[in-house]
Amino acid sequence: MKQRVLLIGLVVFCLIQPLAYAEDASYECTAGDSTEDRVGCLDTDGDGWSDPDDHWNESMGADAFPNNASENRDLDGDGLGDVIDPDMDGDGSNDDVDVWPEDAGIWSDSDGDGYADQGLHALSDNCPFIYGKSKIRLKGCSDIDGDFMPDEYDDDADGDGIRNEMERAASSGTILYDPYNAESTPLDSDKDTLPDVLDDDNDNDGWPDDVELDRGSDIYDAKSTPFNMYMGMNTGFFYRGGINSESFTSDYDPESFEISLSALSEIVFEELVIPLLLVPIYFAIFFARRGEFKNCLKKIEESSTVSELAELEKVINEMVKERKVKVYHGLVLRNALEEKESEFGLESEREPKNEEE
Repeated sequence: MKQRVLLIGLVVFCLIQPLAYAEDASYECTAGDSTEDRVGCLDTDGDGWSDPDDHWNESMGADAFPNNASENRDLDGDGLGDVIDPDMDGDGSNDDVDVWPEDAGIWSDSDGDGYADQGLHALSDNCPFIYGKSKIRLKGCSDIDGDFMPDEYDDDADGDGIRNEMERAASSGTILYDPYNAESTPLDSDKDTLPDVLDDDNDNDGWPDDVELDRGSDIYDAKSTPFNMYMGMNTGFFYRGGINSESFTSDYDPESFEISLSALSEIVFEELVIPLLLVPIYFAIFFARRGEFKNCLKKIEESSTVSELAELEKVINEMVKERKVKVYHGLVLRNALEEKESEFGLESEREPKNEEE
């Protein structure tokens, strides 16, 4: 029932509305020479603005001073035409210092960014003393990269492609990156917005950098992977199990079984080559220790004074402590030292002292 009443009311309104404006539609202004607000209507003072009448007033654009050719508008309605009115919008700030002389709600702009110091206006500045062109969320605040998002809400304030927190994370004790300076930007080789120092795949080829470094491929070249580093040919794949179109892939897949020349080379190198390379090092250490042992033993045999033996004892203790000689070599040297002491009669001197004690 209510819907029917509303429908009838709408129909009646549509029928009556044209009749209500029939008089206005048929209205014709007094002929004249106006050209500004209306064309061809009465313009007594000849300034281009039509005289007001019953159907056209000053708020619509009619001449507020139809008999004064030098004035046509009184914005603040104070009786003074805007031409001679020192404060045409009536906001208390004279036009010569009013940044918006025709808007009574705003008049000053301390930081000169085009946004007003005064509040509660569409052009109010959220940062009245900081120059800025931001428009999103805050108006007139600092916007270094010119994307209209204020720096305090901008994930990438300087617009260098690296998020603020990533720039801070990439900084170190010696290198500090400034998220508010586009000239201070950490290297991002693959342009994935992640700095190289934080990126575990700097060339974005799917292979982790630590694997590529271990295998010898270039971590900054997406075309260089452990699979194609030999003669530029694909020399490997990952087996995912089963026999179907997805069983084999050349993309890095740590969960699958790798069959490649690169993996084989790594196994051979780590399990065979490295141990073989360590053999001569082992022998070098062995003979060096043996040389230290023989040299010290010779000095003990050639010593002729107690003070020399005392110094040699200190040397032997230090050598054993620093593992410059093997433990059993240290024991042999100590025995040789004691034998030499006995030759000097030191052992016989110690026994009476022990008995007295």
